[in-house]
Amino acid sequence: MADARPEHAARKVAAVAFREFKHTALTKGFIFGALVVPVIMFGAIAGIGALIGSAMAPVSGTLAVLDPSGRVAGFATAELAPDAVIREMQDTLERNSTLMPVPPGAGDAAAQAAKAATSVDVRIESVTDAEQEATLRARVQDGSLLGLAIVPADVLKADPRDAQGHDASFTLVVPSKSPPRLTRLFEKSVARAIVKARVEAAGSDYGSLNALLSVPETSVRRLAADGKEASESVAAKMLLPMGFMMLLWISTFTSGQYLLTSTIEEKSSKVMEVILSAVSPMQLLLGKILGYAMVSAVMLVMYGGLAIAGLSAAAMADLVSPWMLLLMAVYFVMAFAFVSTMMASVGSAVNDLREAQSLVTPAMLVLMIPLILWLPISEQPNGMLATIMGFVPPAIPFVMILRVTASSEPIAAWQVIASIVWGFAWVGVFVWAGSKIFRVGVLMQGKPPTPKELLKWIRMA
Repeated sequence: MADARPEHAARKVAAVAFREFKHTALTKGFIFGALVVPVIMFGAIAGIGALIGSAMAPVSGTLAVLDPSGRVAGFATAELAPDAVIREMQDTLERNSTLMPVPPGAGDAAAQAAKAATSVDVRIESVTDAEQEATLRARVQDGSLLGLAIVPADVLKADPRDAQGHDASFTLVVPSKSPPRLTRLFEKSVARAIVKARVEAAGSDYGSLNALLSVPETSVRRLAADGKEASESVAAKMLLPMGFMMLLWISTFTSGQYLLTSTIEEKSSKVMEVILSAVSPMQLLLGKILGYAMVSAVMLVMYGGLAIAGLSAAAMADLVSPWMLLLMAVYFVMAFAFVSTMMASVGSAVNDLREAQSLVTPAMLVLMIPLILWLPISEQPNGMLATIMGFVPPAIPFVMILRVTASSEPIAAWQVIASIVWGFAWVGVFVWAGSKIFRVGVLMQGKPPTPKELLKWIRMA
């Protein structure tokens, strides 16, 4: 009989765990939020660069250039030629693909699509009479002009600055319904035309000067451990630690919030008393934690798998090593144990979510530190700040996942091992204290306890 009792208790814990998992994860809302939404989100991120760099709607009309010298209009005509517009749009596509590199060959397809879809037919009307400004503005307002560029003489000087040292500027007038991308195109094209006219007026050749002053592009290559080379994205590597931490944060706190809410609802509706007639408080607590751990694991695998798939599509999968994934799993268990124990104990001690906020806030302030200090910790993972915060519970797993995934410098193995041992030791403390609070608070009604009273519960239980 003695041997059957642990098995009987285990079956009760498993039954509670499956009940919590079923009522949370096996619902249409959760499936849509945890599975469908991430797929849509990652698809949108992957295509946003192409959407931003794609061709604008067909444009046809006239841009007036009011320039007393008459030199800017010719250069503006060249800047707004269809081929020049296509190059500008492809440059935009490349800039917006920095954080989400497109798969090999996709860039050429995007260029061909933009060239086929772009229809820009902008004619330049050169006006040298400054007294025509009011008439030209009226034409912009009634829609007969796409825009008006007013170029003062000071802008074309060799030293285009006023007496106060401020750079001279030109004015671009557009109608109220002008698309922002078209306005930006006019702004950049006329500005480049002014520079070319200024260089020509100084007796120099713009092409030669531009070639001399052009900054060479950098081709950063990442050398993998097996000797293979791949394109390097510095921005992506900087965001990698943040991605790991946010994945850990989202997966643990989403299910932790579910755990807090369900515990409060069951307590306030007296359902808790019915459940406790069949299981002990400890069995109920363990069942809830295990059930929501499975919910959290589903979210971790789903979001993490989509992220790795995105990196693989961008030929950057080698940024994530098996060692990182192993540590992610270890720190996930630690993080969820911290969060779930806090949420379950607080949920058992209060009667509604408003009361829970006052008890959860102190711990949340500590857990917000990794979010606030993400950049300095990932930039200097072996710095004093990162090292100290890597051993402060309950922020240990969130800080350490930032440190171990940072690309700047490796973390000493003894610190990783020490953080795991120290962190799980504190998990034991949190579980012990949380179980004491849960045992007392689960049947308590009335005024919510203060932090001082919670300490008394821990001592008396």
